[in-house]
Amino acid sequence: MKRWFGWLCLVAILVPVVARAAGPRTLFKAQDIARARQNIARYPWAQEIVAQWRRSVQKVMQEGRPFVEEMISELTPWPTYGQNCPVCVGKLSSMGECGIYRWTPDDPDKLVCKYCKTTYPNPKFPETGRLVCPRMGQSFTYYETDAERAHPEDPSGRYAFRWVRWPVHTSWSGLIRTYKTRYVVSKALPLAKLYALTGDVRYAERAAWILDRLARVYPNYLFHSYNGTYADWPPAKVAKELGRHPRAGRFPNEVIINAFGLHQRKDYAELCNGFWGAGRYSCSGGDGRVLLDMTVAYDLIREARYADSQRVLTPEMERRVVHDLILAGYEDCRNWQDINNKCGPGRALSAAVGILFNRPEGVRWAYEGFQQLMERCFHFDGCCKESPSYASMHLTLMRDIPEILRGCDAPSSAHPSPGDRTEPLRPFQHITRYRLALESMVRILAPGRRYPVIGDTHAGSGIRPIRAEILTARYGPRYAGLLEQVQGKKLSEAGSEYALWYRDPD
Repeated sequence: MKRWFGWLCLVAILVPVVARAAGPRTLFKAQDIARARQNIARYPWAQEIVAQWRRSVQKVMQEGRPFVEEMISELTPWPTYGQNCPVCVGKLSSMGECGIYRWTPDDPDKLVCKYCKTTYPNPKFPETGRLVCPRMGQSFTYYETDAERAHPEDPSGRYAFRWVRWPVHTSWSGLIRTYKTRYVVSKALPLAKLYALTGDVRYAERAAWILDRLARVYPNYLFHSYNGTYADWPPAKVAKELGRHPRAGRFPNEVIINAFGLHQRKDYAELCNGFWGAGRYSCSGGDGRVLLDMTVAYDLIREARYADSQRVLTPEMERRVVHDLILAGYEDCRNWQDINNKCGPGRALSAAVGILFNRPEGVRWAYEGFQQLMERCFHFDGCCKESPSYASMHLTLMRDIPEILRGCDAPSSAHPSPGDRTEPLRPFQHITRYRLALESMVRILAPGRRYPVIGDTHAGSGIRPIRAEILTARYGPRYAGLLEQVQGKKLSEAGSEYALWYRDPD
């Protein structure tokens, strides 16, 4: 396998950067779109999935391009972890608790604590602190507790709020900025799916607006960690340093900016725990997930045209989306070589980029990552080396890798030469432990069809239908009975989005 990938690397220099093959080629291929349309024509459950997408993008469809431009911020997002409410922390909310604020796109500049109902920003709790990144020209404001303001001589974090083992600061302006950006960015993929299934160019147009806006701001988003640490350096340079000196890099001390002076060593500084808890856009396992979504969205709309035959993505828009967003983010992700329960989206992104932009090294990195995930993280019988909760996390985050790789052409000879015939990759069949891993999520169930409460596995949790759905779609109808048992309904009566794209309508 390594040799034929080397041959493909030589061929890659002879082809354009942007693939022009007709039809989508990554997560949803032409046959998947045709299958989804058949399921929509026949089954109410499939029709409801599309209706949910339409409802979710309704506001973006009603608004114009200025709405997209305003919602996706030029300033780097703020982490969402450990953002405490000063009114009720330690009373109604727990110190360091995540997800305590309610936000809505209908009132996008306001947060409401779900416990005490206090609204923010709030003049009683001004954001008096400032985190400055002078090299990259960005600064961020945050709230300081009364005790912090009373002891300005002590920047250690002793008087600050805390999350896990770190002192942290709450920034409502930062949270609002993050929520607004995430809301609009999250609509790009459902818009692109709707275009693929309906042909309505208005969906493609708005997906293109989102992709283009994110591509404009992404180059300036700074690497930052989930405990509020920022890297005041060009982001591509940060990613390379994280790869050069894993796990957290060895940066000049002045590059790593944290309000409490965290992560400083004698001769260098670290970016918290590296890609595990940092990224440009998000702060957990890098940006693989959002970049994969944007790549798939681009794949679905890249050939979209208006009624006058003009392309929805202009050449300049496409250049930004491809080079400043997708490929730039892909190069960042390639610096994270670890195999763990967060690495799956980055490897899936690599598969999509490799196929879409004729980069065989990307396909290879994805395939090898999938192999290593199965070999290192799962026993020979398919059982995960971690708890049921983390087994589920593994399987969820790696799920797109084989879906994207399936059918990818590869030379059949061990010593290929130009002109040799090719054979499609068959990751579901070639990497046999994957099927065993999916089956293991059934085998490890305790009586009552629930998982044992160990290692962050919540009481009452059980097998998710998606495991049986993949088994049925990729390994044969003998798993259909299991799927019906897990979802509690006949196949004709229920299905997930996975079923929409991949389940045979017959």
